[in-house]
Amino acid sequence: MRVLVLALAVSALAACQQPAGNADPTPAARNGTGQAPAASPAASANPLLPPERILRSDAIGYDGFNGSDQAGTVTARFGADGASVRQAWGGEMKDNRDQRPDATCHLLYPVRGAVTHQYAFLMAGDQLAGIDVYDPKAIAPGGGRVGMSIAEINQAYAGQTKQVPNPTFEGSAFIEVAAPQAKHSQLTFETDALGTVTHWRISQRGVLEASESCTR
Repeated sequence: MRVLVLALAVSALAACQQPAGNADPTPAARNGTGQAPAASPAASANPLLPPERILRSDAIGYDGFNGSDQAGTVTARFGADGASVRQAWGGEMKDNRDQRPDATCHLLYPVRGAVTHQYAFLMAGDQLAGIDVYDPKAIAPGGGRVGMSIAEINQAYAGQTKQVPNPTFEGSAFIEVAAPQAKHSQLTFETDALGTVTHWRISQRGVLEASESCTR
């Protein structure tokens, strides 16, 4: 009798120690068809956000803005009105004209969500006078871009640069690059106090000062 009880106990213990891999991996996930339900789809992008505007890396040049996918095209030249700039951009834009009713210039800037903009179109009256670029992927004529050091800008534009202190922020500077002949615009890089380019601008010469932001 003791032998029989011992045998039954060993058998029960062995059953409890069967490898977990032999069990149904998804017993609770079975549905009426006997099949496990499909995995939930990944969360989709916010449909309320307008799609990101993809620009050519060389979209900003000495003549203005290229909103097309063709190199060398200018779809909004300096001097163009606000309607032409909006059409060239091809997406939602806002302006801060109401904040500057007595100012000589205002911003026309792209909108993505409610947030920031990496391009700012500077309007003198209702004419495009300059473009500020904060996008690190964008390349200025000659190869400069956001994130470069003063030394790298001087190397890229050897013999063409002039450094001017920025009176607004101590230690920061403007690096002006001589424009090609017959061009009436100016390329300027702005740096922080550490000498790193934070953004760059191409603007009509004699229309806007380098320090004019057209903001509040």
